[in-house]
Order: sequence, then C-alpha cells, then structure tokens
Amino acid sequence: MAMCIYKLTYFSLSHYPPTSIAIVDILTTLVTTILVVATHHPNINAVVELLRQGITELGVGPYIEDKGTGDLRYVQMAVTTYNTSLPAAERYMNGLLLSFFNSFGKFKLHWFRYKLNALANFLWKNGGPRSRLHLIHSVWANFQTSTNNIIFGNRWRHLLGERDFWEHVGGIDVSLAPCSFGQANTRAFDTLLRKLQKYVPYESSVADLYAGAGVIGLSLAATRKCRSVKCIEINKESKASFEKTIERLSATVDSSITWHHADASKDPFLWLVGSDVVVIDPPRKGLDASLIDALKNISSVERKALSSSESTNSSQEEKRPWVLRAKEASVQIGNRPSPANIPQSVPQTLVYISCGWESFKEDCKSLLSSKAWYLEKAHGFNFFPGTQSIEVLAVFKRGPQKKKPGKKKKKQLKGAVKH
Repeated sequence: MAMCIYKLTYFSLSHYPPTSIAIVDILTTLVTTILVVATHHPNINAVVELLRQGITELGVGPYIEDKGTGDLRYVQMAVTTYNTSLPAAERYMNGLLLSFFNSFGKFKLHWFRYKLNALANFLWKNGGPRSRLHLIHSVWANFQTSTNNIIFGNRWRHLLGERDFWEHVGGIDVSLAPCSFGQANTRAFDTLLRKLQKYVPYESSVADLYAGAGVIGLSLAATRKCRSVKCIEINKESKASFEKTIERLSATVDSSITWHHADASKDPFLWLVGSDVVVIDPPRKGLDASLIDALKNISSVERKALSSSESTNSSQEEKRPWVLRAKEASVQIGNRPSPANIPQSVPQTLVYISCGWESFKEDCKSLLSSKAWYLEKAHGFNFFPGTQSIEVLAVFKRGPQKKKPGKKKKKQLKGAVKH
C-alpha cells in the first residue's frame, strides 16, 4: 500500500509499473472530465469512474475549502495484489481496492447514516464481490475534525468488506491498516528492498528508524537472518499492523524483533547503540537535527556506549518518558538473545532511503562533512512516473573513504612510459 495525491486533470504516460494508491480530490471529480491516468493501476481508474457515477447520482456534495462546507473531500484508493488464489503472473492486474472516504469538519452523524452509507453501498453493489466486475476489497470512513491541511483525522470506521489488507513486498507478507503509511508504487518499492538487502550483512543487528509498520526491518529479519531488529516509529497506530505482520513471518526467522512507539529524534543514542546497521526512511523534510548530530559524532556515541556498558549505574530507574513509552510497546520473537544482552556497538553501515531530493542533499553534505561517514553507493528509483520526483537509496560506511588500491601505481606507470 502507498500514497499519491493528485488532481484528476493530471495526465501522464510512462512504461514504469503504475502506482498502487491515489487520493482523489472530490471537487475535481465533479467539475472536470475524468482522464485515464496511466501512472495508476488500471483498477484505480475504473473505481474512480464508478465513484463519479455514485456521487452524481446520490448528490454527495464536495467539501468547499473557503466556506468550510460540504460532505466529502477525499477518497483514498489503495490496491492490493495479494491474492493467492490466482497465479502469481495474474495477481497484479487483478488487484482489489481499499477505499477510504474522508470528510472534513465536525462529525456529521446524519451524513454518515445516509449519504456516506449510500455511497459505500453503491460502490459495493457495483464493484464488490457479487458484482459483474469485482474491484473493491473493502470500504472505510475517516473523519477529520480539524480544518488544517492534514488530510486524515484519527477517526476511522470500517464499513464493508474485509478488515485485513495484505501485500507481499521484500519477501514477506505485510499487513497495512487504513491509517498506515506505505509507498505509492509497491513494485518499485519491492525492487528497492531487494537492493537494500544486499547491503546488510547476514546476522547483523539492525535499527530501523522512522519504521512505520516495520516493513523494512521485518523484511531484513526474514531475508538476512538478522540477530536483532528494533523498529522505532512515532505513530502508535502502526503497532497493530506490525503485530499482524509478525504473525505471518516464517517459522525459520530467529531474531530478537521489537517495535517501539517513540520519537527517533529524542535521545537517538538509545536507538543507535547495539546496532551494526541503521536504516533511516524519514519524511520528505529529511532527518531531525538531533539524529544528524548523533550520526556525525558517532565516535563519541561509541565511547559513550562503551562507558555506559562498563558503568555500575545501569540499574538506576529509567525516568525518560519517551524511553518508558518505547518499552511499553514492544514485541519480541525468536530465541536469540535480546539486544540488552548483546555487546554494545554502534552502526558501521548507514542506509538512507529518501523521498525528498533537496533534503537528502543537505543531509548527505552534512554527514560527509564530519568525515565520520563516506558514501559508498547510491541508487535512484522512479516511484512516481511522469514527475521529477525520485526515491534515493544511499549506503554510507563508517570513517573516511579509503582510496582504491592501484590508482597510484597506474599513474607511476604512465610517467615511466613517458620517460
């Protein structure tokens, strides 16, 4: 599952696999002609057309920004290609949609009872499992009581269809809730994960910061036989998806795996210590200043880790609230020793996944200026065909970059030939 916000007047052609999610501006659907958007999964376009028919027939009013009036503003559509009843080659084109209706303003019970319910039933009748063309997996409602520019509020209600939404990426089955964040192009994201896995040594200890539902960390646990994986995420709603994904991991996965409800920017020392590899997938704004500072001063973090492991004061009662909250929300599987029993170390590899090119350039420049890291590899992925946006996978290693052997000898040989 993933996210892409667009106006339906947008039109683009691309040979790249289409994105799996769209958030539709309802006002645009009412006043413009629906164009086929080639960068979306074809079933998204089919349901958008079905939606246009429904809101027209039922008289669903669009939310008007300036006046703060209207019924419906956004509908998010997410495609799942997880269908084991079909051959693998047919699953993508037969993906089913998870639809989220979103209303702005105060909760309107009468609107929920009549118009929203009627619209949901219209889609289910014409695109549900008993319709001529099965397109829809489930229908949910979201209510945003604030008038700011944040699309989704924290009120969700399941209306029709299945509750559990699954996708298969990075070698594992992933559970995603309506409130979960995911990448917009699941096929491209799967390619990125496969590339990322090659840079993580077997039996590493991994810290997955800005982890969401833990897709990256759990993918590494399953494919790289990690000794331990700790996922740190500020959105507490992601925990439920993490726990469901854990239940479907292969029985051969033998790792200490934990999910922590915490802000990775607060006391980053806590999350860096005890890990060989740190994976960071921050929002578009890039890394928090405190985390950048900790990574730039990784040598002092290492000394601090060593001194703390030797300290006799480690039994003191923990009082930091963000640490206490993180300890409350954790899941552990496998028979490996817990991270607390592993010798204290700090990351030697930093994997940075970026969706914001400008912020990545600034963060990269800052990391390299400290001489604590050097950039070993970088890859670009086209998650949004037809746009200038790229997803970056960058791999940093500890210490100043080592000069490649043989270059000096070649120069000497050239000089000898001239003489």
